[in-house]
This record gives sequence, C-alpha cells and structure tokens, in this order.
Amino acid sequence: MSTATTSAPVSVEHRPRLVSSELLKVTSTKMWLGMLVGVVIFIAIGIASSIFAPEQPGFAQPRLTTPEGIRNLFANAGGAYLFAIIIGALGMTQELRHQTLTSTLLSEPHRNKVTGAKMAAYFVIGAFYGLIGVIVGYAMAFALLPLKEHTDISVTALWQIAGGAILGSGLFAVLGVAVGTLVRNQIAAILGILVWVLVIEQLVVTFLPKIGKWLPGGALAGVLQTTGANGTTYLPIWGGALVLLGYTALFATVAALTTQRRDVT
Repeated sequence: MSTATTSAPVSVEHRPRLVSSELLKVTSTKMWLGMLVGVVIFIAIGIASSIFAPEQPGFAQPRLTTPEGIRNLFANAGGAYLFAIIIGALGMTQELRHQTLTSTLLSEPHRNKVTGAKMAAYFVIGAFYGLIGVIVGYAMAFALLPLKEHTDISVTALWQIAGGAILGSGLFAVLGVAVGTLVRNQIAAILGILVWVLVIEQLVVTFLPKIGKWLPGGALAGVLQTTGANGTTYLPIWGGALVLLGYTALFATVAALTTQRRDVT
C-alpha cells in the first residue's frame, strides 16, 4: 500500500525529466543546427522565388497584387516542416541504429513514456524550426517586397500563417518520430519521407486538390492559407489543423503500439 502511494509522484515528476533528457540529446549534436541552417536557406530561396519568379503559361499562380498571392508569399515561412519531419525521423532511427535507446529503456522501462517524451521533445524542436522559419521568411519578404508591386498585407493573416507554420512544423516533427519508429531503417525512412513529401504529395496536392487537401501536406497548405495554381483552394484553417492533428495522433498511436511489441536491440 505504501509502495503504491510513493511511486505515483515519482512517475509524474519523471515525465518532464524524460522530455528534457530527449531535448538534451538533440541539442548536444550538430545535426539539429545543420538542419536549422537548411531551414533558413530553404525558406530564403522560397521567398525570393515567389517574389521574382516569372509567370508560367498555363500554370497561373496568384500574383503579389492579390491577397492570395501575398498569403502564398508569406506561407513560404512554413517550409520548415520538411526539416522538422526529417529530424524527427533521424532522432528515432539513429537511436535504433546505434542502440542508444536500450540504455534509455533501462532507466525507464515503460516504452510508451519514452516514446511520448521523444515526441514531445521533437515537437518543441519542430516548433522552434517553425518559429525561425517565420522570422527569417517574414524579414526577407518585408525586405524584398518594396522591389515589386504588391497589394496590402493583412496583419491578421500574417499572425495566422505564423501560428500555422509553428504548429505545423511541430506536428510534422512528431510525424517524423512516428515514421522513424515504424520504418526503423534510417535510409529507408528518410528516402521515403523525401519521396512522399517532395514528389508524391506535391503532385497529388497540385493536380488532384480534392484528394490532396486531405493529405498531411494538403492540410498544412490549408493551415497556411495557401491558394494553389489556377485558384485552387484547400481546407479552411480549422479544418486543416484538425486533419493534421488527426494524422499526428494516428501515427503516434500506431508507433507507440508497435514499440511495445518490437525488440529494440
């Protein structure tokens, strides 16, 4: 009786320690900083391309003289999600590859707590990537916009896009951890993510928007208030957020259940 009474508070206190331990693992390596540099470069290229790219015949993108075009420009700040999902997958697959997860499980045998702590830590890392993406993207956009004719900028839309970029990057980092848990092989996980995010999903979202808007990338496009080619629209902000949360919860749950049954050595 007394044992049960004293063990519960220890379990509650142990959770934040697990999360801080996972954060320390990430920030003690140079990988997360390299990914952060990638975020800055990727978003800078996206902003510059959106401002200076010439019109393409038969593929009409909203121009900067329209509210849709301005929202698309600032939505480039949400590009950090690509690096967030990759670092999430790397965080799990590296632990499985080098078997460092074993030592963590020796100190905390409840695998779901370890998996949950890792996902929470990478949500923080992903959200931080999203924040840096917003800062860099917005700063560059405001610096370059005076060089081109453009419509007025909605402050409300800017705040909404910024929030969506931060939330989206955090959730995609959790998705990365889940994919890494399910696939386990590092090369297969990263290649699979890149092919899906950069090729398959982009094609479906662009050319089959009625289907693509229900995919994670399409849901994020809705959260970021993106307008596709030829005026294609996606889910509303709240709808995109719910779909993205649903995917994250589903993959996280499947990953947690899978971890319970698999050998981690």
